[in-house]
Amino acid sequence: MSNLHNDPDILEYLNDINRRLNNLELRLSKIETYSPPQIDDKMAVFLTVPDSIRKSLFAVSDLKSCTADEVSVVTCRHRSIENKYLNELYRGGWLVRERKGKKIYYSMKKKDEPDEDGHWSAVEEVEDKLDRLLG
Repeated sequence: MSNLHNDPDILEYLNDINRRLNNLELRLSKIETYSPPQIDDKMAVFLTVPDSIRKSLFAVSDLKSCTADEVSVVTCRHRSIENKYLNELYRGGWLVRERKGKKIYYSMKKKDEPDEDGHWSAVEEVEDKLDRLLG
């Protein structure tokens, strides 16, 4: 056992591991420093949705319950693009979807539905502010 403590190869190996570990800890602390803080403002959370997808979200909000075809008419984009965006919004928790026959209808989450991320209240807050600004 005493030979292990005095073996220069093992000591060099342990020192190398220690240097690497210190380097990783330093890099991790830099990454944590640059990470954006958690957003508490509901309006700011809503604005984190990319512009292109936000346009689809506003269209669904105006249309209440609609298909990708109906959203594409409002946004002037191809139906396949809107289908992709609406599915992203659905997976992100912004929309609910319901199949009626062969069509899939998207709508905003209702207030009484579970909203763990506060998406509904963020959209409602944006709509209220726009109403107050635009009259």
